[in-house]
Amino acid sequence: MSPHRLEAAGLGVSLDGRVVLDDVDLVALAGEPVAVSGPSGSGKSVLLHALGGLLPATSGQVLLDGAPLENADAAARARFGVVLQFLGLASGLTSEENVALPLQSRGLDRDEVASRCAEALAAVGLEATAGRMVDDLSGGQRQRVGVARALAGSPEILLADEPTAELDPASRARVLSLLLGNPGVIVLMASNDPEVCEACRHVVHLRDGRVVSLD
Repeated sequence: MSPHRLEAAGLGVSLDGRVVLDDVDLVALAGEPVAVSGPSGSGKSVLLHALGGLLPATSGQVLLDGAPLENADAAARARFGVVLQFLGLASGLTSEENVALPLQSRGLDRDEVASRCAEALAAVGLEATAGRMVDDLSGGQRQRVGVARALAGSPEILLADEPTAELDPASRARVLSLLLGNPGVIVLMASNDPEVCEACRHVVHLRDGRVVSLD
């Protein structure tokens, strides 16, 4: 059986009349994690958002296992887990409630949601913060809550935007191990962290919205 495949084919994205991604070709396979690096403003975050269906393509397309992502149903979109650079955590909710939100939207029963939340928060070392408001957590703790939220859904595709930016060395190692720990998952991480790039099978370098090299 072929590994799962996420592909950008001639992908272009324009925002407010400005071309942010231009004719990007990229293939990510399960078990072959990809790091996307480049200077600030190169389009790293936009590329991950487009690959996850969070931003529409202006040209080209995103393909998931050969099928256009824009035609994907809810079940296909539930295969994604996303760690946003600015986290997107809901203020005024606890760590556990933030991790639970995507699971509840999928209609999982209460016991399974609770079990998955507890397991995911424990995996990132935050079981003690389950009942604390995310507003009261440090930046690194909030980042790990974002990782826990993505992992709790048992995704087949993980898109992580700067997942180690706020983390101390021990937490960085822990999070990388979790994100890269399942060879059956497609993993793309936008990062200039040398440890992230070294841990990935491939490194795509962006500049001004275009792929300039692939290691």
